[in-house]
Amino acid sequence: MFTLRQYLLTLTDSHGLTRTLGEVELCRDRQGRPLYSIGNSAVVFRIRRDGRIRSLRCYLRRMRHLREIYGDGVLEKELYLYTSSETGVWVDAILGDWIDGATLHEAVAEAALARDTAKLRSLAESFDAVVADDRAHGDLKPANIIVGRDRQLHPIDFDAAFLPAFAGETSPELGTAAYQHPARTAADFNERLDDYPAALISTALHALAEEPTLWERYGTADGLLFSPGKIPGDPAYREVLGLFERRGKAVQYRVAQLLCSPTLQLFGLAELLGEAVRQASIENPSSDDETPELFVKNGRWGYRTPQRTVVPPLYDSGFDFTEGLAAVLLGSTWHYIDTAGRTRLSFPGCEAVKPFRNGRAQVVRSGRRIEIDRAGREFPVPENEFAV
Repeated sequence: MFTLRQYLLTLTDSHGLTRTLGEVELCRDRQGRPLYSIGNSAVVFRIRRDGRIRSLRCYLRRMRHLREIYGDGVLEKELYLYTSSETGVWVDAILGDWIDGATLHEAVAEAALARDTAKLRSLAESFDAVVADDRAHGDLKPANIIVGRDRQLHPIDFDAAFLPAFAGETSPELGTAAYQHPARTAADFNERLDDYPAALISTALHALAEEPTLWERYGTADGLLFSPGKIPGDPAYREVLGLFERRGKAVQYRVAQLLCSPTLQLFGLAELLGEAVRQASIENPSSDDETPELFVKNGRWGYRTPQRTVVPPLYDSGFDFTEGLAAVLLGSTWHYIDTAGRTRLSFPGCEAVKPFRNGRAQVVRSGRRIEIDRAGREFPVPENEFAV
């Protein structure tokens, strides 16, 4: 085991104590204190080298597979640490780029308190894109993601990452409990390692984008909104699931449901995150000449043409498209979606709905039949008119 004090002694006066770096210039704050962050296994120093601000990752204990994970960034036996007044040991370090910005946790807290739904939505969509196309991190959490000045999300700290070459090994750590499945063990070390934290964080981010006040009621210094060990009884979780149902956030609703899985591998998550990324990129509905038709898979309903799936099977029931809209049931709430799968109208509390005809559709609320137009405005049904 190595200590922060040992590294500070070496880096503060590094002459002769580095193998390739030369004399290291530590960046300091206004009070002259070295700038660094410390975690369970490493301390990361902000340094200046060749006129550039860099990060130097130094380990508090010996780590495996650094070369496979970090590639050419690994500096083997780079720093000499004194273990006594007369003896010491050469240890590895990792030189990388320093990313200016806030952690995802800090960015979320700031945006939520400011009720900045646009920023929260952007963070949620960016997170989905990162985890939909990234390696298994092993300790995926908002504190390990930097929101850079370029507004991009940059994952950091890959010490516990899984690569195919590591198959059959045990995990070097179990990740942070606030984001991990309660059943995770060291034996759970494969490409699906991030399923649960990815679903948990995505659910929280999208929920805050819909309702930022959730942060004031449920946000914590360690987690975002949820306590993994308390799902599905967690009040925050129940509230978020109801929020997604009422607002027709079908993908997020299904991702949230996966958090009740007894295993940390969430089957179907990759497809749901892919659909979330697709929906975030949509500007206009599909221009296909063919109207998508209903199909069912595993008890859920979606829409497709002979060429492709247009809306994946996300819904509990549905009607065919008429006049560019289709009525779909999510949980116990009816919505109307367009041919791109975007929710256009929502009717919580309605017992039944009908397709659109001549610009209007009939819905039943509290046993009373009314008509709606495409803007969601409500009209009484003429007494001599009967539903078809």
